Amino acid sequence: MDLAEIRKKAQQKPVLQQTASVEEKALLEPTVEAEIHEAQVLDNDFLQGSPAGGKGINQFFPDLIFASEEDYIQGISGAEKRLEVETVQWLTFFLGKEEYALSLDVVLELIKPRTYTDLPDVPEYVRGILSLRGEVVPVIDLRTRLQLGKSDESSYQRIIVCEGEEQSIGLLVDRITQVVRMPKDAIEQSPLVVKDGENYVSGVGRYQGRMLILLNPDDVLKI
Repeated sequence: MDLAEIRKKAQQKPVLQQTASVEEKALLEPTVEAEIHEAQVLDNDFLQGSPAGGKGINQFFPDLIFASEEDYIQGISGAEKRLEVETVQWLTFFLGKEEYALSLDVVLELIKPRTYTDLPDVPEYVRGILSLRGEVVPVIDLRTRLQLGKSDESSYQRIIVCEGEEQSIGLLVDRITQVVRMPKDAIEQSPLVVKDGENYVSGVGRYQGRMLILLNPDDVLKI
């Protein structure tokens, strides 16, 4: 065989290989697709159990139970209900040795006691009035109002400035503790009524093992 013929055959060889590879690919592609389909069927059978009686994943985890769509929806609904529990925020404070609470909705601010201006012919529980940024604010001694005795002056005392029906009202308390959030179903209604017919206590709440006496702002802030 001469050199020219050898070169000619060498140049034709890659073309033949390329043609063969295209033909092989065309023959192989249906087989690959079939294998992929078969693998998907096997995965399905493994998870759910095959129609031919295979146990699927249950043969490895016999106690495993798959949640149905209905179970899933019920689970989501239950989570939403738990998130929808209505809560109320309360400002808690001490009067003597008992802890009380007032709805945070009526609280405007907390200030330290200051010099009061006395008023004539006012109930004993009214300490006087003070000026707060140009507004005249009557101050109620809450211990006296609830007939718990007169408050003793201390550095812990605070005035809770609240939103009244016609003006701001200050409530003098012995000591502020914290703001708590309680679900409404954790509050028990109280039937207690004082002798003059005003219902100062609206209920009793329980928070982290503490019993809180919840005050009714409508009557407490009334002068």
